[in-house]
Amino acid sequence: MNWWLYSKQDEFKEDYPSLAVFILYAIVVVICIAIRAVTWPDNKHVDLDFLIQSVMIPVVAATFLVQALNVAYHGLRHYTETRLLIAARQEYRVVSHARRNIMLAGWSVLTPPKATKELALSMLKLEGEFPLATKMPLKIELEESFDFTRAGQALSSVLAPLVDKISQYRQLESFVWVRGGDESCSDELKRVFERLSLTAVKITFLPECPDYTQITEWIDKTETYVVQRLLIIADLHPEEGESKWMENTTALLLTNNYVKTNGEKPVYLYQPMTGVTDVENKVPVYLRTETVSKPRRLWYTGLSRTEKYPLLEVLDTEKVVPDRLELEISLGESSVGYPWLMLALASDAVTYAQGDQLVAASEQNTFSMTALSSRLPHQPDYPMEKIYTTPWQVGGVAGIMLFFAILLSICSFGDESKDISGWFLIILFVICIGSFLVMGAFFTWFCGDKAREHMGI
Repeated sequence: MNWWLYSKQDEFKEDYPSLAVFILYAIVVVICIAIRAVTWPDNKHVDLDFLIQSVMIPVVAATFLVQALNVAYHGLRHYTETRLLIAARQEYRVVSHARRNIMLAGWSVLTPPKATKELALSMLKLEGEFPLATKMPLKIELEESFDFTRAGQALSSVLAPLVDKISQYRQLESFVWVRGGDESCSDELKRVFERLSLTAVKITFLPECPDYTQITEWIDKTETYVVQRLLIIADLHPEEGESKWMENTTALLLTNNYVKTNGEKPVYLYQPMTGVTDVENKVPVYLRTETVSKPRRLWYTGLSRTEKYPLLEVLDTEKVVPDRLELEISLGESSVGYPWLMLALASDAVTYAQGDQLVAASEQNTFSMTALSSRLPHQPDYPMEKIYTTPWQVGGVAGIMLFFAILLSICSFGDESKDISGWFLIILFVICIGSFLVMGAFFTWFCGDKAREHMGI
């Protein structure tokens, strides 16, 4: 899905010269009455013919002329309204796409401070001191075990708080990534599941740490069937060498078949905007979709200078998201696991009644952004065409007026002894109506086609 919107289109200004048309009618009627009064036979009484010849025929003829000229006016309106409709439907597509979502039914994180919730609370400045990277321990403390490797212990520790939640989902598929791991991690996770009395219909080892496009794939699947996914990211230090990022393990349970328990607040994870290389132009588009109308906080990690400062500038310009948290300030150097850890921390913020949250991450200079909320936004209505007069309708009216002008002239000025042929009336009607309907239809097609061409369709 392309995250782009047309620039704001100008509304059609309905500045129809009604006064000028009224004055035109008045002048035509006055002049025609004066001319007919001068040319009226002296020996003939003023009768209905005088009214027809001096008022009705000029008014009908003037109406024909006005409507013929109106074809261009309404052609311009059709051009403008077509552009507006194209822009509105593109915005509808983008907004509808942005508001697709999947629910975070549960999450758990394992970090060096074992009291995981204290980390979120302190970063939110709700409890405790705001941690700084220099004071943050980088390695998770795990006991030695003969049954599990260090990665296995991390998987067991992060899943333990989710046992009750996971046990409610029978068709669960699990995906696991472990830094430096291989397919054997799937077997180890299976043994962890058995130890915790959990089941999964399928366990998949991910050779690379996924980005937020993984969320997009699962959201796509929610349109056709039930999705129950458990994603585990174990971002642990390698056995050799010194590492400056904070170890973290995150488990996220995502589904569109949410099983709610008493007192729980749902967390909706919205369609991520991924693969962005132009932050300055794309982020305003994301904000205009109003997936979350008033985001309270931005969490971000891994952003380069060419992503971070344009992002903050856009937020300042739009006067949104007053609070911003950069994970590296608290947790040490950026790591591929941070975007998933960040989702769990932002979800904590939602459950702590801290409002809607925005999340931004980048890897290899590819920017991604998503939103979390406890509320579903109103889905937009599909933009329908406005009801307005089109050029072909005006052309039809002009043709009718021309027909009546000619017919009245023939009846009033013609030889009364001669009958008007029915075929003559039919042919005259078809010629008058048909020619101006064709002209109006051409203007309708031409103006609409130009609007689509200028909008790049």
